[in-house]
Amino acid sequence: MSEVAVVIGGGQTLGAFLCHGLAEAGYRVAVADLNADNANLVAQQINQEFGADRAIGFQADATDEASVIALAGAVDRAFGQTNLLVYSAGIAKAAPITDFPLGILTAPCR
Repeated sequence: MSEVAVVIGGGQTLGAFLCHGLAEAGYRVAVADLNADNANLVAQQINQEFGADRAIGFQADATDEASVIALAGAVDRAFGQTNLLVYSAGIAKAAPITDFPLGILTAPCR
């Protein structure tokens, strides 16, 4: 399979898990994350497990339109196509639900 998956928020936790699963399923993976080091690390792990050039890490801010447009261009230059987009970016806070400020829950929606 030469299809390409872009995973926004792919640099950690659920997003990283999805990146690995997509690579195992045969996709080439664009690992996009706000933290470039995390994105590159996940891509490196995928390449070590599934072969060189299977994944590339990209820095992208999913809340910034210009950053997402730049990501689309970079992925197109690197892979020539996008067949699947996974949006896995979010905010994580460990606390009892009674201690969660409403703003934390609604922030990803803004």
